[in-house]
Parts: sequence; structure tokens; C-alpha cells
Amino acid sequence: MEQVIAKKYARALFNAAKENGNIEKYYDELKGILNMLKNKQIYKIITNRGIYLKQKMNFVDAILEGYDREVINFLKLIISKHRESIFDEIFNEYNKLYMDYKGIINAILISAHPLNSDTLERIKNRLESNFNKKVYINSTVDESILGGLKILIGNKVIDGSIKGKLDTLLKNLVTAS
Repeated sequence: MEQVIAKKYARALFNAAKENGNIEKYYDELKGILNMLKNKQIYKIITNRGIYLKQKMNFVDAILEGYDREVINFLKLIISKHRESIFDEIFNEYNKLYMDYKGIINAILISAHPLNSDTLERIKNRLESNFNKKVYINSTVDESILGGLKILIGNKVIDGSIKGKLDTLLKNLVTAS
């Protein structure tokens, strides 16, 4: 349910940003707010229901001085609707819209051993040509995959790991008998 609400808020702000030509600016400012909310004192003030709404709004104006008025009002709306606890989800949804708009995808590349920069660059180029988008790779090592690679892009999994192939083989053997 919260993810549906987060998508609605993110889409509304993204559409406003697109109309105003401020997609990049709003993204940067939302990221700034996300970082501010990681501060425990700021988060406590924003989420404390014992503090009057007017005081919270004044606080928001003070800490977001210099931010775009639309972004400030967006945060105030979230606070007034008691949705501050899902701000990170709202940011994640805005981030997805932003990345899609910019033609960027994030990929998680899992290998059994660290890969050198040339190999990572070749994989990145291959993924970019397959998806026709700019690809950012986050490379991690997981020795349990035994060898090969596993690539996660959104909800797609490209499993070329030895462990993945062995699991598939075992599953096929079990269903065949």
C-alpha cells in the first residue's frame, strides 16, 4: 500500500518537474532532503506528532532555505498528510522515473572473484548496446556462485553463474524423475 502511495507522490512531483523543466534540480533537492532526514534530530522533529504542524512547517522553511518553493511545498504536503515515514520510498520512486527519463539503468553484477576494469567496461558496453541505455554497474563479489556472473537489472536476472546452472540442472533432474 505504501509503495502505491509513494508512486503517486513521486509521479505528481515528477510531472510538475517536467512541466517546469526542473527534473534535475528537483532530483538533487530531494536527494538533499533524504540526506537531511538521515539526521536523527531532524527526523525526530519532522515525525513527532506532538509538535504543532505550523512549527514543523516553519522548521522546514528554515532547513530548506534556498530550495525550490515547489519542493518545499511538496515536503510540507507529505508532512501534513503524515507520510514523512515513506519519504525514502517516494525518493526511490522519483529516482526510478528520473533514471528512466535520463535513459539510465543500474545493474548489479555479482561475480565469484573481483573483476578488472577492462572486463567491467566490456560488460558495461555490452549491456548498454543490449538495452540501448546508459548503464551504471555496481560490482560485488559472492564466492558462493562458484564462477561465472550474475547480473541483476531491475526485476531481470541474468544468471550465468555455475551455481545457477547447477541449481537449474538439479531442478530439471528432480522434475524429470
